[in-house]
Amino acid sequence: ICLQYTVHWFQPTSNQALLPEQIRAQEPIYRNGLKLGASKSNTRHHIIQTAMPRRPTPVPSLLLLLLLLHSSAQPPDPLSCVNCVGNGKKCIGDPSVQAINDEDCVLCLKSSSKWTWPCNVDGLCWCWDTSKPKFKPTVPSGLEVSTKKPCEVFTKKMFDEIAPNAVEPYTYEGLCDIIDMLNERYDEKLFQMGSVDQQKNEWAAFVGHTTHESAQYTAAREALPCARTVELGSGTYCKPCANENFDWADRYCEVSLVSNGQMYEEYCDKTVTPPFGCVCGPTTEVESNGNLAGLINPNFVYFGRGALQLSWNSNYLKASQVLAESADTLCSQPELVATDPTYAWGTALWFWNFNRPPGDETTCHIQSLTGSFGGSLNIINGGLECPAHPNSYHADAIVTRLRYYCIAATVIGVKRLLSFDGCDGLAQKFEDCNLVCRLWSTLL
Repeated sequence: ICLQYTVHWFQPTSNQALLPEQIRAQEPIYRNGLKLGASKSNTRHHIIQTAMPRRPTPVPSLLLLLLLLHSSAQPPDPLSCVNCVGNGKKCIGDPSVQAINDEDCVLCLKSSSKWTWPCNVDGLCWCWDTSKPKFKPTVPSGLEVSTKKPCEVFTKKMFDEIAPNAVEPYTYEGLCDIIDMLNERYDEKLFQMGSVDQQKNEWAAFVGHTTHESAQYTAAREALPCARTVELGSGTYCKPCANENFDWADRYCEVSLVSNGQMYEEYCDKTVTPPFGCVCGPTTEVESNGNLAGLINPNFVYFGRGALQLSWNSNYLKASQVLAESADTLCSQPELVATDPTYAWGTALWFWNFNRPPGDETTCHIQSLTGSFGGSLNIINGGLECPAHPNSYHADAIVTRLRYYCIAATVIGVKRLLSFDGCDGLAQKFEDCNLVCRLWSTLL
């Protein structure tokens, strides 16, 4: 697998780095870069470390009390509604978490209400500084904002070298524009926090993940639901296909999943409705006969699209609220994620910067800044790749993901690869492949 998919990144005899185009020339094109019907999983895997018991050192009782008080002290949450008064502050609700009115959150101004709804729901009410735009901040990194702009670190030349065959909607200009728009809104900046080395690390991780998910920025839609498209009039229609009926070499599907009255129901959780997710339901073929037989209208389906393959009706609504300031935009027009650079890149950036595993105050953005590529993968697809089941599609795909990450790291010029901790089995997978790319081991 490693010899086929990963990296003849370095000459074994000279330790001389190869250029990405040399890598591509030596390896077959990986055409199955998208997950086949897989969803973004927030499954977390935790490693518990144990130590040999030892006799505790006696500590004076007063000193012990002070230590306990110090260890229990937590820094104040800047978004907490407790004492959210004065200086233009207002406690308001977040309807993307639950249906709520701002007036419901007045109760949360008192700490005694922390066990009462809505104050007992994490993130449902938050403290808004009315001097700033009404956008709920993401998890802060605690780092200083760099004076180096994101697209000064990751240049057009680098983009073209990593993805020379990129197609619409994956334009470099569109990527820079949506980053600038989001960074104007939020104090926590994408690809602009900390040192230049940290900026490069975040860029390499993001580009590594997104080139894998989008087949080097050549696929805007997930393969099986819509690799076979038909353009008729002003619309695009898709023929959903089962893996066993899809010809990957010619990207052709003869047998439609919606032929003969069958329904397509993938990526639709009908129990999730507004304000938590777009309304969805079974989708049938547009026509039983004629040019549209066996085809579906893709604007009724929430399969994977964009640079990180945004999937499921709940994620489309949440991303729409951040990017379009309206839940309806992507709920009614999910195809915008496959056709408009603002949403093709923007949905990936939304997931990167805002999607948090349940009960965990971290994001892909935070993981890459604090040194963990494995942690970012665990958020993106941990349920299927951390670890990947042996002899499965994802066991091969994870190797390709590592290849794209290392190509991005080479071109962007990182000093050291990020850790693979946080994703079970990822470090071992890299070590297995490292037999043919020994120089990278010196960067770990």
